[in-house]
This record gives sequence, structure tokens and C-alpha cells, in this order.
Amino acid sequence: MFCIAAFIIFAILGIFSASYRSLAKKAWKCTLRKMTFRPCDINFQEEAKAKLLGKFIITKPRLARFLDRWIGVMASVFVILSMWSLLVVLNSGLNLFVYDTCNPNNPESCSLGGGGCGINSGKPGFWVSVKEGQVLMWAKDGVLTLGETITMIPNRFKEWNPNEFISESNTYYKPYDSSKSVALEIIDPSCKFCAKLFGNIKETDFADRYNLTYLVYPIPDNKQSGGYRFPHSKMIASYLEAVKLYPLPSAKTPADWQILERMFTGKDTDNVDYQIKFNTMYTAKEAEDKILSWLTDFGYSEDDRNKIQQAVNSGEIQTRLASQKEIVENRIKTIKIPTIMFDGRRYDRAVGPEKLVK
Repeated sequence: MFCIAAFIIFAILGIFSASYRSLAKKAWKCTLRKMTFRPCDINFQEEAKAKLLGKFIITKPRLARFLDRWIGVMASVFVILSMWSLLVVLNSGLNLFVYDTCNPNNPESCSLGGGGCGINSGKPGFWVSVKEGQVLMWAKDGVLTLGETITMIPNRFKEWNPNEFISESNTYYKPYDSSKSVALEIIDPSCKFCAKLFGNIKETDFADRYNLTYLVYPIPDNKQSGGYRFPHSKMIASYLEAVKLYPLPSAKTPADWQILERMFTGKDTDNVDYQIKFNTMYTAKEAEDKILSWLTDFGYSEDDRNKIQQAVNSGEIQTRLASQKEIVENRIKTIKIPTIMFDGRRYDRAVGPEKLVK
């Protein structure tokens, strides 16, 4: 351990002073000998100690004696902490590359990652341990393995085809054009980053160049069984699917997209964003009444609104939502949304306008 610690220290000091570079080379040779189960050069250890403790022998002899006695233990602790730090950095770097966030359990806590609402949104503590030869990172909501992240690396280079994940029930923001490619979003209507992505799409000509569609995924609340992270996400998602059963014949934009557009860009009469109102102010009844009022604005009759309201909790609608949930969690395996696929690429974040322009 002493040779490894000495190499790390002298290598760093050698960046700033040439006098330490020869010791760094000797420390590296000593480390290689230790790795091949050969004894290290005793003279090097004494030389390294003299270099490290020489300044204290005269000015602070008691400190020098203390350090001389415990330097082996301190070197071991230093190496262990260095290896721990390296492991955390490597794990975070891999997560950032694979998932676009350095902390998959709480993506929003990673300032280096792109904007997105984490599916595992708790704030778990974690530690690294070794079990049966595998490096594990323990987290509150389960165990994530370094090996698991490594196995996901191919997904970073995979050719993603949105057509593999859509069905006949999918609607498109603009009329479908067979000459255009499909772009697929995974969204929660209550996620602010989904609203940000929608705003970026509106800012560009993206929706004119692609057949833009979506899968709706109300983010579950991991702290509450059967609950959802945002209070009305499931209800809104159910209405998005229910209005597809009763399309407006003359509408240029499907009613479900009109709901999303109001959620993401509209404001209430008090000039507060609808998304904020739904997430923090509206009761369940107020939220549903607001959706029904929008349907009136879109041109639905009272009879159609009643049919849609009855369909919201039907088995068909809940089966559709369950099917989309299975696709998101088990086939796409995203850990944060929005996720968007186009041109064979997948982005697990609110992609900026610069990526959406041609």
C-alpha cells in the first residue's frame, strides 16, 4: 500500500516539481513488483519517507515520529479512499454516458445531466460493496450494479426505431405523412421538462419534418404503492387516451395533442401556467373539470364529453396505459423523461432547439 500511495502522491507533486518525478518512477516500479508478488526496494521506502518527513524532523520531531510510526496505516487508508473515489467517478461517468445522468436513482440531482424528470425520484443514500465478485451500488429503491450499467452501454450506440414502440392508437401532432420519419416522445403531462421539450419543438420546424407522436407515462411514486409522483398525471393520461376513442372530425390537431399543448404552454385566467395549477393547486375535481372545459373549447358536445368521461376508467383505457407502461419500463428502459427518439438516436432529456433543427 505504501508504494501505491507514494506513487499517487509523487505523481501529483511531480506535475508541479521535477524533483518528485524520479521518486514517482521508483514508486511505480515498486508498485509493479508488489503486483507480481515480489518484494519492494527497501531503500526506496526509506528514501520516500525521508522526502515526506524530512521537513518535520527538525521543526516538529514529535509529529515526524508519529507519522513515521503510522505512515503505513495512513498509506493504506489513503489508497482505499483513492480507489473508492475512482470507483465513484467511473460509475458516475458511465451513468452519465449511458443514462445521461450521473445518478440514475435521482437524475435531477445530477447537474451534469440533461433536464428530465427522474422515474426513480427519491433521494436514496448509497454505498459501494463487493459481493460474489461483483461491484454493487446499494440504493433505497433497489440495487444497481456497475455491471448493469456496463451492459446498457450498447444501447448508447443502438439504432432506435420509434416504429417498434407505437401502435394503431397513436396520434400525431400534425397529419401523418408517409414520406416523413416518425419521432417518438415519452412524456408525463405534469413533468416540467416535458413542457420544456414541447416548447423547444414549437420553437423549431421539428414537427413539420417528422411525424411526431408520443407514449404517455404517468411517473409512479416509489414511496407510495399505486401512487403517482404528480397528483393528476394518471387522470390526465387517461383523458389523453379516452379522447382518442372520440376524435373530432374537423380538427387539424387531435384533441389529445390539444390537451397537451394547453398543459405545456397555456395559462389560467390568473396568468399562472396550467401545469403549475394542476401540480400544486387544483383538487382532483377541479383538475377534471378543467379538462372537461377544454373539451368544450375544442368542440365536443355534452354527450361526447359524457362518453369520454365514462371511458376514462374503462378497462380498455387502463389496458392501453398499462401497455405503454410496459414498453417504457421493460423495452425502452428509460430512467427519466422526456425521452425522444428520431433519426435512429435516443435522447433521455429535454433536447435543446439546436438538436431539433435540421
